[in-house]
Amino acid sequence: MKALIFDLDQTLIDSQHIEHLRRSRQWTIVYQKIPSRLAYDGVNEIPSILRSDRDVKLAIVSSSPSSYVKRVVQHFGWSFDVIVCYHDTTKHKPHPEPLIEAANRLKIDVRDCWAVGDDSKDIIAAKALGMYAVAARWGSLDKESLKRAKPDAIFETVASFHKAIREKLATPS
Repeated sequence: MKALIFDLDQTLIDSQHIEHLRRSRQWTIVYQKIPSRLAYDGVNEIPSILRSDRDVKLAIVSSSPSSYVKRVVQHFGWSFDVIVCYHDTTKHKPHPEPLIEAANRLKIDVRDCWAVGDDSKDIIAAKALGMYAVAARWGSLDKESLKRAKPDAIFETVASFHKAIREKLATPS
């Protein structure tokens, strides 16, 4: 694993209470509500786990506009190497183009990436490329659909995901 590519909403942050506003493109209200969104327990520790021993790259691939994603990232003080948003590609998840764009910007082969998402479209896009597809069930709003997409790994909690990354990093490549 040389890179982790995360979906944003329902994977890194709990945004289900503003989903209706996002879908109806009420971005001004969405931006006002960003401070009330919560990162899932343990998400803030992921960068330090990944960068403590090895230089694992981090990316976000989101179907949201960059103005929203950048505000969320800034609010939480996160540092990602690459952010790919809705307007950065012509095709969107479940098409793999956004993940290809992220891997290209990271200069990493797609097969060396783990793609982490809460929705079946995240898994479908990752598997189309041969990426290691990780189901983040901790925030999924449709856990059964996520499971039916046949991810390579399913994690119920961020803590169990932490354990898996630590084990992966401890294993020589």
